[in-house]
Amino acid sequence: MARSFGTPVYATLATILGLCILIFLSTYSTPTVTRRQPGSTIIYDPTAPTFHLSSQALDSSKLPFANHSTPEPYQSYLQQTLDFTHFQSLFDSVNNLSGGGILRTRGEAHITVISPPEYDMVLKPAGLTIDEIEGIGLRNKIQAARIAPVCLGRFKGRVKEEEQEGELLLFSLVVADVYGDLMAIRRDVFKLFRERGGQGALFQPEAFWPHVTIGYNQRDLFVQDGIYKGSNYCYAPVRVV
Repeated sequence: MARSFGTPVYATLATILGLCILIFLSTYSTPTVTRRQPGSTIIYDPTAPTFHLSSQALDSSKLPFANHSTPEPYQSYLQQTLDFTHFQSLFDSVNNLSGGGILRTRGEAHITVISPPEYDMVLKPAGLTIDEIEGIGLRNKIQAARIAPVCLGRFKGRVKEEEQEGELLLFSLVVADVYGDLMAIRRDVFKLFRERGGQGALFQPEAFWPHVTIGYNQRDLFVQDGIYKGSNYCYAPVRVV
C-alpha cells in the first residue's frame, strides 16, 4: 500500500524542502530598501536611476598626454586625460536629475593619478620633480591605462568645519583600475620617493580612489574634506552604451 503524504518520512521531506525554499528566498530575493550589487559592497540609492555612459568615454589611448606643471602652489599633478565630450550626456542627465542648471562642470575630464597635495606636501619636499613623475607616467603609458566604470558616486551634504550656503552636491564617475596600470605608476613613484630618502609612512601608493569628476554645485571635494570616492561613494549604477 502506498504511503500517504502525512507519514513521518514525507513530513520530514516536506519540512526540509520548506527550509530550502526559505533559505533560497532569503538569499536571493531583491532588497526593498537598498540595491546591493551581488558579490560586492556596492549599495545603490533605492531611488536612483541607471545612468548611461559612452563606450568611448574611458578609452584615452589616442589622446595626447596633458602636462600639469606650474610653480603655483597645488597646481602640479599627474593625470590620465580623457575626452569630456563623451561625458557631456552623463553630466546633462545628472544635472537634470538635480533640478537643472544647478551643477557646474570644468568642461574637461581626467583621472588624477598623483594629486596636488601628494606632490606639494610629500613628493616635492623629498626632491622629486613633476617632470620626473610625468616621465614615470609616460613610460608606463598612462594614456593607455585600462579602466572601467564602477558606478556614479554622489555626495550631498555639508563637510566639517566649512561654511557655505546650502548643501554641497557632487557627482563623480567611480572607475576601476582594472589591470593595475595606474597603480603601477604610483608604485614606481613610491620607489623613486624612497630612493630619494622619503619616509614610506608619508606616501601610500594604494591610497588611491580613481574617479572622474562629473559636476558639482559649489566646488569639488577631496580626501582632505573627508570624502572618499571608492565603491563606498556609489549612488547609482552606470551602463556602458
